[in-house]
Amino acid sequence: MNHFSLSQHPGVHIGAHTRVQITEIVYCEGDRNYTHVHFVRRPKLTLSVTMRVLHERLGEQGFLRISRSAVVNLDYIAHYDSRQVILRNGLALPIARRRRKQVQSALESIF
Repeated sequence: MNHFSLSQHPGVHIGAHTRVQITEIVYCEGDRNYTHVHFVRRPKLTLSVTMRVLHERLGEQGFLRISRSAVVNLDYIAHYDSRQVILRNGLALPIARRRRKQVQSALESIF
């Protein structure tokens, strides 16, 4: 893949006392003032931060916001179409209509 390597950033604080390897984050799912962080090898973690705040902590590089409630790790996207991204684990996440052009443009430069 031709995008930013997440291995350059070994860890990030995603909560007040929580530091994780960002390479282990598959995607994040927003639920009002909470965000559920889904990992490769550990149970999901629920944080009392908004999706916006968490996306800022993760940074723009390596993660893509596909809807108001979802941010995905580019390294875990298997493929995509105009309406959804399919992750390596088979999970399909919908792309918001407002973000389709932006998401498609970002993904075309990678795939």
